[in-house]
Amino acid sequence: MDTTMQEIRPALSLENKPRGLWYRIKKTWPAYVFLSPAVILISIFSYAAIGFSLYISFHEYDLITDFRPFVGLENYTEAFADKLVKIGFRNTILYVIAIVPAITLISLFLAVLGNQVQKGRALFRTVFFIPTITPSVVTAMIWVWLYEPTGGINRLLKMIGISGPNWLFDPSTALAAIMLMTIWGAVGYYMIIFLAGLAEIPQTFYEAAKVDGASPRHTFWHITLPLLRNSMIFVVVTLTIAAFQVFTQVFIMTRGGPMNSTQTVQMVVYTYAFSYFEMGYASAISWLLFGIIFFFSALQLRMFISRELY
Repeated sequence: MDTTMQEIRPALSLENKPRGLWYRIKKTWPAYVFLSPAVILISIFSYAAIGFSLYISFHEYDLITDFRPFVGLENYTEAFADKLVKIGFRNTILYVIAIVPAITLISLFLAVLGNQVQKGRALFRTVFFIPTITPSVVTAMIWVWLYEPTGGINRLLKMIGISGPNWLFDPSTALAAIMLMTIWGAVGYYMIIFLAGLAEIPQTFYEAAKVDGASPRHTFWHITLPLLRNSMIFVVVTLTIAAFQVFTQVFIMTRGGPMNSTQTVQMVVYTYAFSYFEMGYASAISWLLFGIIFFFSALQLRMFISRELY
């Protein structure tokens, strides 16, 4: 018996011995072969482009002349004093402040409501998810028609005796009009995220609350909302990042007008890069935007992330 165990133990120890790096590569080389085209493309068109944009942000880099001197932090200091950049950041921050809470609350409400629907649940989810899969350019063009002085929205307002404004050509309503379109188009996606989070909550919590006589309001505040914390932080962080980078809606609907009332940071970057060909200056503005997005994302993750599993 002892002799048999002594023979088995070395075999077990050899079998469980950690393999070297070369052995693991030999075992998994087909995976590296199939992944390499995607890795190469991402490296060239993403990481290399990011590094190059950082490089040219320290240069007076344009597409017209070959003289591109190193200017250090001059592009960054100039951006801080640029009136158009200030307007872009102001409008972008207003956009973020309005969009993030609105989409989060509406999508959460729809998710809770859709989770309680017994009949027609698939139809309910599909109706709200369709705008998400519609190309943003198509959506923007449809809303341009709706916002026309004689478009669908003003016709509806006229039916109840309200004279609607010229939405996209009035500085006081243009940015709000773009916000409304964005909310309509995004709530379906984040509703699905919250529905996935709701599906992960164990029903035993709700059963225990029902036995204790908890009302639906108390159940939501003390069970549903706390256990959706990680889904909530995902929604808030991704929404914040997307809102800071808003571009397509503004470019299609207003081009930053009227009177710069919808000018966002991404529109400013586009203007300097592709209208004035000041690539170095546009890259510096982009990196300032990156710094702000990174700060707010890290702050949100630091404050709200939870590692508890239920």
